[in-house]
Amino acid sequence: MKRNLSDLVLVRGSRTLTIFQWVSDLRQRWLALALIGVVVIGCSAAPVWAEAVPKLEPVAVAVVDFRSVLSKSDVALSIRKTVDAERETFREKFAKIEKKLRKEQQILAQQRSIITADVFEQRARDLKNRSRQAQVEAQNSNQKLKRAFDTAMDVAQKELFRVVAELAEETGAGIVLFRSSIVIAVKKLELSQEALRRMNKKVSKIDVVFEPAKKN
Repeated sequence: MKRNLSDLVLVRGSRTLTIFQWVSDLRQRWLALALIGVVVIGCSAAPVWAEAVPKLEPVAVAVVDFRSVLSKSDVALSIRKTVDAERETFREKFAKIEKKLRKEQQILAQQRSIITADVFEQRARDLKNRSRQAQVEAQNSNQKLKRAFDTAMDVAQKELFRVVAELAEETGAGIVLFRSSIVIAVKKLELSQEALRRMNKKVSKIDVVFEPAKKN
């Protein structure tokens, strides 16, 4: 006589189970193991999460070392690196111009006894004009570097102001003071490190634009 599936049994030790009971028991065991795994993973991950996102205490007044945070931020380092690279390019350019003018000046000095006074004076004036022109161009280049740096840093500063405003809102701080104006401040009022962390996370690069010098 054929038996139904529900009548089939699996022998396990001294305990007999129907197939459906055994499958149900197996599912319960896997579910229990899965829940244990979730608890273990959750417990091990909790400290990492707490470290990655520090809990901010409510404060009425907050303190931020604004200048230090801005100068140490990734974006400020990136801006300085870009400007320094452009400055080095200008330095090499004008070093070559200066070397060339000096060489021509030496040659002219050697030729003074074999050329007429008018020719000498004309060449001397030409060298002087070119030297003055190079100085003006060098000054314009320095102004271009400064303007590019200041413009990019202004953008970075505005981003930092937004970060500080977010921190003030989260902590309930009604006032945020510059660290430079504070003699002593308790640790929980100091938000500089958190401001730097968030600043680096929010923005790491700002385009530095080297615009031509304005003509007078």
